[in-house]
Amino acid sequence: MIHDEPDDVHWADDIKDFQPEYTPVKAWSILQLYTLKGRTSTLTKDNLIPIKYLYYCVYDPIVKRFYKRLARPYPIENLLYPDRPTLTFAGDDQAITNLTRYIDDRNLTILYSTPQINDVSDLLKRLWQANFHTEGKLDYKLYIQILSLSLKLEDFQNNQKGITGYRTVINQLETAITELWQKAIPKI
Repeated sequence: MIHDEPDDVHWADDIKDFQPEYTPVKAWSILQLYTLKGRTSTLTKDNLIPIKYLYYCVYDPIVKRFYKRLARPYPIENLLYPDRPTLTFAGDDQAITNLTRYIDDRNLTILYSTPQINDVSDLLKRLWQANFHTEGKLDYKLYIQILSLSLKLEDFQNNQKGITGYRTVINQLETAITELWQKAIPKI
């Protein structure tokens, strides 16, 4: 049963109480809060946008409750690189620190609505089509791994030019990404 309290606080004793309206998915990466914009299939930081109207639950082990919250639409660079201040981000946002800590502690569950699940499914099909030129669907966990490495590669290429071992690290990241794509191809 979902409980509503003043100040728009929603909580439940069990994660299953949010079903069938939402599909709960345990969060293991901050990237699960983002999707590619439009019909793009290139995995770059500029193509990532927050999933609109995405809810998540934070489990409080002390009171044994799941608290439902609306995900804030943070720019991806604020969550990926919280130690890098920008003109619009000071780099010390407590809400971002808490969100990443909840994910690292495995206390955050994303609540995908049916349209959001359909959008993710379409994205996985689009990525498969763009990379293999056949009908299929990329595995979601594999997608998150490839996306993570692609963003690390992009960041390294943009911010680490000229350091010793630059080309070696680039080759290692590109090889790891290629191996993950190869892992996606079904064995016949």
